[in-house]
Amino acid sequence: MRPRKIYIETLNMIEWNLTNPIQKIAFIAGLILFAVGVFTAIIVPADVGWEPRSRTLVEGETLSVSAGWKTVSEKLVEKVLRVETPLKYEACWGATPPFSGEERGFVITVNAVEQSSPQKPFNFYVFDRVNFDLWKAGLSYKAYFEEKGKTSVSINFSIALKENLPDAIYFVVEEHEPGVEPTVFVDSTISWIERSSRTDCTDYVASPPQVLIEEAKDFRLRGNATEMNGNRFNFYVMTYPNYWNWLAGKNYTVILEQENVNSSSFNISLTEDQVGSAFSVCFVVENPLKDVDEKIIIHAALEWQEKTTVSTIFGGKIIGSVMASIGLIMTIAGIALLAFKPRQKKYLPADSMGNTWVISQ
Repeated sequence: MRPRKIYIETLNMIEWNLTNPIQKIAFIAGLILFAVGVFTAIIVPADVGWEPRSRTLVEGETLSVSAGWKTVSEKLVEKVLRVETPLKYEACWGATPPFSGEERGFVITVNAVEQSSPQKPFNFYVFDRVNFDLWKAGLSYKAYFEEKGKTSVSINFSIALKENLPDAIYFVVEEHEPGVEPTVFVDSTISWIERSSRTDCTDYVASPPQVLIEEAKDFRLRGNATEMNGNRFNFYVMTYPNYWNWLAGKNYTVILEQENVNSSSFNISLTEDQVGSAFSVCFVVENPLKDVDEKIIIHAALEWQEKTTVSTIFGGKIIGSVMASIGLIMTIAGIALLAFKPRQKKYLPADSMGNTWVISQ
């Protein structure tokens, strides 16, 4: 029988062989390079900086406010007084208005003119109720005004506070010469200034609530307010809830309060607690003037420093990614070399029949 070769294949598809030094070096180097690349890409050194930021709150808003104090007047009397014998005088009175607000600066204006032709002289007095009674009784008295032997009178006098204002003013015409009976037209008005309601003499503009600002510091509120004609005004900066407390006459707190200024330039430091998602600030103007309306222009902005992070090495993340990619390729290559060995043929000595055995490993 003719000798033959008999092949016996043994497949070790996944057999780890760590005896080859080159394979080991490639595998370990790939792992190291991959780890270093990942570390470099993720934990690259960085610089922390702060950059200025700003947001406009009010841009040239014009607020129009009425006069804080207004002049008001009311007629006291408008009457003809005829003096007849035997009384020798004639009187009338006018009640002063009831006051319940903030009033001051009372002025009583009186005009008295004799109506005869030719005019007859007369004596003229202005009293409160108490002193009129004293004058009638022939006792010592004190008049607001007293003039004798006149054919006409034009006067005004002041009473500063409403606490000193009588409930009525008395006007007396008396004959100056016996038997000469004057006829006098008396016209009198009381005027004063009174505080306008805050809703009439004030106005405000409020900024919208702010977007939550994270990782920021050094908040500042900058801006200005100017009256168009250079008139004086009161200026307040406060939060929205405090504005309504102020308007209602309740206790309130302010960020800024300035009185009797014709312009205001402000630069206010704010705390982190004051600035948040619900932060809405009111810019309030109040007119303190009498009988003068005003227009105030307001600009305001919120400024702060915002945290920024910048890589120290500009291409740090790119370099790390490249290193990780090369390391990954080397690692995979090393695993492939270790896992898949080439098959080797091994010849065994011929048997008694002359057959040669070949083992493929």
